[in-house]
Amino acid sequence: MNNKSRIFTLLLVSMLLLTAVLSACSKKESAPSSSPTESESVSPSPTASETPAATPEPTPSPEPVELTVFGSIPEDAFDARIASWVKGKYPDFNLTYHCSCILNIPDLKEKSGITPDIHYGASEADLRVLLGFNLQTDLTDLINAGNVDLSRFDPSAIQTAKNYSDGKIYGLQETGNPIVLFYNKDIFDKFKVDYPKDGMTWDELYDLAKKVTGKKDGVAYRGLSNFFSFTLQNNEFSLPIIDAATGKAAVNNESWKRIFDNYARFYKIPGNSVGFEAGNPGLELNKFYEQKNIAMLISLSSSINREGFDALNWDMVAAPTFADNNGVGYQDHPQMIYITETTKNKEAALKAVNELLSDEAQLAAAKQGRSTTLLNEDVRKAYGEDVEKLKGKHTAAIYYNKFAPKPAIHPLITLNATAILAAEFDKVIAGQLDSAAALKSAEVELNKAIEMELATKK
Repeated sequence: MNNKSRIFTLLLVSMLLLTAVLSACSKKESAPSSSPTESESVSPSPTASETPAATPEPTPSPEPVELTVFGSIPEDAFDARIASWVKGKYPDFNLTYHCSCILNIPDLKEKSGITPDIHYGASEADLRVLLGFNLQTDLTDLINAGNVDLSRFDPSAIQTAKNYSDGKIYGLQETGNPIVLFYNKDIFDKFKVDYPKDGMTWDELYDLAKKVTGKKDGVAYRGLSNFFSFTLQNNEFSLPIIDAATGKAAVNNESWKRIFDNYARFYKIPGNSVGFEAGNPGLELNKFYEQKNIAMLISLSSSINREGFDALNWDMVAAPTFADNNGVGYQDHPQMIYITETTKNKEAALKAVNELLSDEAQLAAAKQGRSTTLLNEDVRKAYGEDVEKLKGKHTAAIYYNKFAPKPAIHPLITLNATAILAAEFDKVIAGQLDSAAALKSAEVELNKAIEMELATKK
């Protein structure tokens, strides 16, 4: 190789070495300062699913809610009908029950220092006790706030609650005891007469009663009787016996005379009052299922629970109505639930009450043969499904008529006004007085009794 070639080769090698050095420097300068060095380990960023979840704070247990309930039902019935339903929905609710069979509210308050949060009981008498101790509370604001849907209830039940409370709502109806017409199939078969049916008017029933009154095979049969201490009290026109505003008897009028005259004509059917005993209308119920010589009886639906009723070949239809009363029948005989003014938690007490009025609780009650205040057709149709004595019976009869609402009550007068009125009707049956005279006498006797009661309270 000559000198020129050797010089050229050396220059070329020098240039290649310089290019390599410059290239290496350039790469090192362009690297980001945050890049790890070869000695640092590189860990991939965790994905969202791999991010450790934060430990949730434990949900605090709700504070227990203590509610006392006062009522007349036995303790085992309270557990089945009330406590189990409320606790099932609200496990933190503790319900303590006090039965009136042990202590009444005045004794409970005075001896134990306890006033109930919820009062479960009969309508008028129990409400008067609450009024006497100023324990009533108006639930209207809570209801209007959306805590209770009143559209679910029979309008007559809501009107009854308002009538009892001068337009307020102190309580709600949980169940009832409707009046129906029972009949003995064997008697109708013996007389070869068609059975009663729903929708009969009083005039139609009168004609039917005459057909099954008389002697057959030496036995005297009566067409119709009436447990009239209840039918007077729960009359179709919502007539009060005592005026709620004046505290005076309210029976000496044409409306009450119409009811007396209507009932009286049945007892004037030849043979239909044979064996009637004045002084105890309930005896007619006993005779209906014991002596089995009464073809039809108007009475409370709970009459089927009398021992011995099962031995009767019976069924029921809707009670008759007055033709001009637009299908309105008797008042229901309600069982009410009240919330007291002294409860520390009205919202919780109303939640408990509302649970007892839920579709589920009412459906279970209906299957056990307790009527409902709800309009829910499924609940109504379930009436008596689990009651052996009601299987195959025409249970729809109890809801066939519209219920009349209960009239307003006087807050202080607790006397048994119905018994006084019924005693005067006894005299009509016996032929001692006509309806007008009997009602005038009832007015006098009622006012005497009212005056005596109010005098003791003064």
